[in-house]
Amino acid sequence: MASMKSFVVLITILLLSYAEPATPQLTIRVNYPQANLPPGAKITLRGDGLGLSWSKGVTMASAGTNLWTLMLPFQPSDSGSTLQLKAMVNDQTWQIGANVAVIVPQLAASADVYPFFYTGAGRYQYIRNVASPQLKNTRDLVIYTPPSYLENTLKTIQHTLVMHDGQNLFNASTSFAGVPWYCDKHVDQQVVEGNMDEIVIVGVDNTPDRINELTYSYDPTEKAGGKGDLYLDFIEQTVLPIIKKQYRVRLDQPALGILGSSLGGLISCYAGWTRNATYGRAGCMSSSFWWNNEDFNNGVMVNHTAPAGITIYVDSGDSGPSNDDKAQTQRVRDHMIKEGFVLNSDLFYYLDHGGVHNEASWGNRFWSPMQALYPPSITPTHA
Repeated sequence: MASMKSFVVLITILLLSYAEPATPQLTIRVNYPQANLPPGAKITLRGDGLGLSWSKGVTMASAGTNLWTLMLPFQPSDSGSTLQLKAMVNDQTWQIGANVAVIVPQLAASADVYPFFYTGAGRYQYIRNVASPQLKNTRDLVIYTPPSYLENTLKTIQHTLVMHDGQNLFNASTSFAGVPWYCDKHVDQQVVEGNMDEIVIVGVDNTPDRINELTYSYDPTEKAGGKGDLYLDFIEQTVLPIIKKQYRVRLDQPALGILGSSLGGLISCYAGWTRNATYGRAGCMSSSFWWNNEDFNNGVMVNHTAPAGITIYVDSGDSGPSNDDKAQTQRVRDHMIKEGFVLNSDLFYYLDHGGVHNEASWGNRFWSPMQALYPPSITPTHA
């Protein structure tokens, strides 16, 4: 009798070993504050594969407060493909922004989604009188938070962009000649249209010492310059800790960018080239590459190893005095390519035909560095 039981057990083990493995599943997890939904609302999912369609949503299961899940079985042949999807409220109100893109994994995994449904505009606010121990002065910061920031408080914004000349970014009453870039409106539009990821912008106001602070070397012709490294130390040692404490953002190297125009473009390229352990993106608009006999191109890029793991954007206009330094910008672009950067991969260049060296031109083409540096990203999966 005992031997018969052993035989049955053996057969069972053999049958189980030859049974087809369970179909792996991709679990989509929607994280959203339930208090922001209508009473009794359901979250549905639409998409382009793994049983989803764009014509009718699949109801997700409530998995506790502020969380809904849906398991999507997939076959080995699906692995590596890109699944596009969006969440909806009651299968009527669409998630705002770009489609969520998920690479179908090889094994069972989950992907967390943090949608927003009702807010199409971000906002900016000020942090006043920030003291700089490095530069012995004070200035204001102006912080833009994107549309989802107040609506979906479960979400950490994955990209932070430091920008110079904060007075010129948003507000006509503080901007040079009364013409701001309107960065908030441009980013809002690009996000809602699905052209870019959301970002937080940290605007750092300039001071009467602007020329010295935004240049890393002394220019004997201009008889000025050279406090740029102290200014960058101020950003890294004083400004970013304030932002980390007060906002839901990432500030690690892949998430942190720096961008400016004119001398602000120069210091941004310098920061990206020499401090790439801090910055993963650098935007350099109408940069003053003429500074100190084109020292950035002829000195900095020669004396510092080309940075790895960074994306750089450079641009200029082609009109006005010195054609907005078009030639100098193209020389820097070409030098970067010689150093191993690949155009339209980790190096982006844009020529603004008719663009001149002023706030209006920079604001009008602000969409260009935003799309280049912050295209809609792939949502990661995890076991």
